[in-house]
Amino acid sequence: MAGPLAGIKVTDFTEYIAGPYCTMMLADMGADVVKVERPEGDMWRHTAPVAPYESQVFLGLNRGKRSIALDMGLPDGREIARRLAVRADVVVVNYRPGVTDRLGLDYESLSKENSRLVYCENTAFGRKGPYASRPGFDILSQAATGIILYENKTDRGTPTFIRTLAVTDLTTAMFMAWGIVNALFARSASGRGQRVETNLFASGLAAQYRPLVSVEERDRPVREGFIQELKKARSRGTTHRESADLRGQYVPLRGRNNYYRVYETKEALIAIACLNNRQRRAVRDALDVDDATVDGMTYDWTSAEVREAHRQLTDSIEENFRQRTTEEWLSALDAVDVPCSVVNFPEEIFDNEHVNANDLLLDLDHPVVGALRLPRCPVQMGDSDVGSDLPPPPLGAHGDEVLRELGYDEAAVTKLYDDGVLWTRERLLARDGQSA
Repeated sequence: MAGPLAGIKVTDFTEYIAGPYCTMMLADMGADVVKVERPEGDMWRHTAPVAPYESQVFLGLNRGKRSIALDMGLPDGREIARRLAVRADVVVVNYRPGVTDRLGLDYESLSKENSRLVYCENTAFGRKGPYASRPGFDILSQAATGIILYENKTDRGTPTFIRTLAVTDLTTAMFMAWGIVNALFARSASGRGQRVETNLFASGLAAQYRPLVSVEERDRPVREGFIQELKKARSRGTTHRESADLRGQYVPLRGRNNYYRVYETKEALIAIACLNNRQRRAVRDALDVDDATVDGMTYDWTSAEVREAHRQLTDSIEENFRQRTTEEWLSALDAVDVPCSVVNFPEEIFDNEHVNANDLLLDLDHPVVGALRLPRCPVQMGDSDVGSDLPPPPLGAHGDEVLRELGYDEAAVTKLYDDGVLWTRERLLARDGQSA
């Protein structure tokens, strides 16, 4: 079976996380993705490398692609990039505003030559406004959108960012892929491509389905009161802790939720996730504790009553969980239909029975690092082959074949190498006197 995007050609001018993850998603759906890299490659190749020009984070973001390494500072490099872009169905870029214009890779120029082109541009903060020219990475988007403050976690007095995953980068990647596929669908009816735009800042806002929803009649006066006092405090000079405490006087902080958290058991950990009072009562009864706040239908963890009840019960609930093993608790809670899960270290995933039963890891042979295991595409489709088995590309590994597809003959390709326009990992290693 072919993938749903089989036959779709994607030219990928992206680095780091959001763009590469987006194009990897397209490759998993069967698109032919050519990743255009600078001569030294995507900068992720050089972060904690496991071999020269290869790193684990790069390997995790670029499965299923082909790589060509070009010096776009040279006219011939820019011409190859333009030709790759014009013949594509989809072009994906994540440069700062203005860079594509200098390279001749802007939507206006390319769409004149290919009216069917779907052009996806991701920036840090969008094209307008005071942040527009700034570079952006996940921590900056978390900061500017307020996500970084939402969990109230600090280290040495300042907020800690969500570091387990690049939350705004990955959210943006998924919005990009979603927009691209919708533009391709629209093209099937209209015959014309279009520009698709998003940015880390917008995606970070869109992901906050709870904290950025305001019932204006109730929330606006509170919000404006806090902002007024915050400005006064900042004009005098204040610490983050003081500002957070000031916010707490206006916006009730979520109390500890005894029914949606992780507990220690006799030998390990268990997570429970109760989102209605029937489930909460089942946990309460299984633990043999008294909590009247979960009677009835309504539950508000920001209320003083619930917060105080949780404070009084936390020690006894924690102690009760420690009396039995995780497996014993899983069995007991499953029996009363309480959502719960074992807590796995990432290292345990590789031999996890459930992971293996669902074939969720992919085994590949990489030309440089050898055997490689990484997560498989999580989507399955009944009538389409989903998930690329092409390993992440070594730098410039497909330059020759990509250029021949563009019509360059062997002599022209050799000259491009000699002129320093076209590069490969092997040529860089030889230049630098390094071994593979």
